[in-house]
Amino acid sequence: MLWPEIQIADLRELDNIFSGEKYKNCFKNKAYSGFVFFDIGSVLLDLDWDYYITAFEQLLPPTAVKDHKSIYSVLKKEAVLEKWCCGKMGAYDYAKSFIHVLVKTAKMPQLENQISIQEIKKADSYVVGAPRQSVLEMAKKLRELNFGIGVLSNATTWHEVVIEKKIPLRELFDVVIFSQDVGCEKPDQEIYKIAFTEAQAFIAKKYRQKLDVGDTYFIDDTPANVRAAIDFGWNASLVNLLNENIMAMIESNKISDLELKTLCKERENLLFGINAARRVENIFRNVIGL
Repeated sequence: MLWPEIQIADLRELDNIFSGEKYKNCFKNKAYSGFVFFDIGSVLLDLDWDYYITAFEQLLPPTAVKDHKSIYSVLKKEAVLEKWCCGKMGAYDYAKSFIHVLVKTAKMPQLENQISIQEIKKADSYVVGAPRQSVLEMAKKLRELNFGIGVLSNATTWHEVVIEKKIPLRELFDVVIFSQDVGCEKPDQEIYKIAFTEAQAFIAKKYRQKLDVGDTYFIDDTPANVRAAIDFGWNASLVNLLNENIMAMIESNKISDLELKTLCKERENLLFGINAARRVENIFRNVIGL
């Protein structure tokens, strides 16, 4: 959760452009081009973590301590986020855990019974932003080029409901994998194994061929998730959403990893909407001739 931490080495190692020749050779020899998995948040649609944080802060009185970093540090330490994302904790228990940490961090424990589960669920939904329509159209073009297409996401049950209202995932994609449904999350190798097995089943059914690990592609905005996919044997690329000003500073060595650690989590330094979509599309420029 929250915009991921990016280091300069991540950009140099993971900001890849997929080869156009590789998929052509695959199609020539196997009659299919490969299988592409997309992350959802910050790839198929915008995420607005600032709006999300503000929504939770508005549940507290003006005099309350508001420190979202501490909230998520506690939720992570107590494995609440992991259990929630992996389907090992129900919505009620997650909401109650969140409320407890929220009011404790705010130093207002007396509010614990005054914030409802519905208020938590509503505030939680505000992170899901607008779909990137051109990226969805690109996914359709990949299918026309004989790729299988899928999504691989750590989105929670609540987020899935909101996402489905914006993007008909199961109509557009051949394989849909949510961490909550399979009991593990990125970057755990197990979720890539599960996703690959599902992709293999699709290719076997549609093309009567065996999908090879090296003909599988994946894009995500979180470096750890991309590295895990590469370790599994996939072709993977980082969706770099740092704006042009930040990238220029990096290219001219005017910014350190320590500075980037802060800047990459600030909304004003990131791309959204059409500009973010172009970054996603650029990864496939050699494949679909953008």
